[in-house]
Amino acid sequence: MKMRSIMLMAGLVTAVPAATQPAPAAMAPTAPMQMPPGYLTGKPPIDILKLLPAPPAPGSVQDVADRTAYAVSAAGVGGPEWQAAIAQLSPNSPQFMAALSCAVGAQLSPKTTPATIAMVARAGVDMIAPMTIAKEHYARARPFTTDRGEACDPISKDGVGARLGYAYPSGHSGIGWLWALMLSDAAPARADTIRRFGQATGDLRIACRVHWLSDVASGRILATSVYQRIAAEPEYQADLARAKAELAAAPPFVCKG
Repeated sequence: MKMRSIMLMAGLVTAVPAATQPAPAAMAPTAPMQMPPGYLTGKPPIDILKLLPAPPAPGSVQDVADRTAYAVSAAGVGGPEWQAAIAQLSPNSPQFMAALSCAVGAQLSPKTTPATIAMVARAGVDMIAPMTIAKEHYARARPFTTDRGEACDPISKDGVGARLGYAYPSGHSGIGWLWALMLSDAAPARADTIRRFGQATGDLRIACRVHWLSDVASGRILATSVYQRIAAEPEYQADLARAKAELAAAPPFVCKG
């Protein structure tokens, strides 16, 4: 099953500097994407099935909370959060990168901040394996599949979630929170704003009606675990030092709206 959340880093990874991947001219049009190595590559994996509990059992307090949040979200269809969620369907979209740049206070791009982009891409790779294992193991259906309700992602139109894949944990929530933790290290003066952005990335998936409340919470738990693991890695600390210097010298970003 092809899952969008497993490819969240795809566009961003293609922007990693040439030291990490071949130049586009050297790649055939159909060449497979070159993924950078994660910080945890070759190290003991995160035991995701011990880290995350199973999704809420039917009728449990958590299940009621999930279904209540989903029901409430119907009132927001077409509203501001709904529109913001549409802008964040892909983390490598101009809208997503603009919102992230606004939070960081610097123009983030492969050209202006290549070390920072490479750093968050590497950590994103570390998220893929445990996230995939959990999604496939728990095989949790998306909320809109329960009533064929409206969701903001165009590929949800089949009503069964086949193209979006499984719900638990939320990849968007995990990536948003992981990047927020890392970029808070790189730009500590902006930490509060960056973390609000990271939290909003998950919250908007609820507004989009493609994730349950507990999917989003579990994504943040996974992100925190990945962050705690990579934070102690010398390679991360070296990349972080480069990102700090880079962001301090990067062009300021003027937020719109």
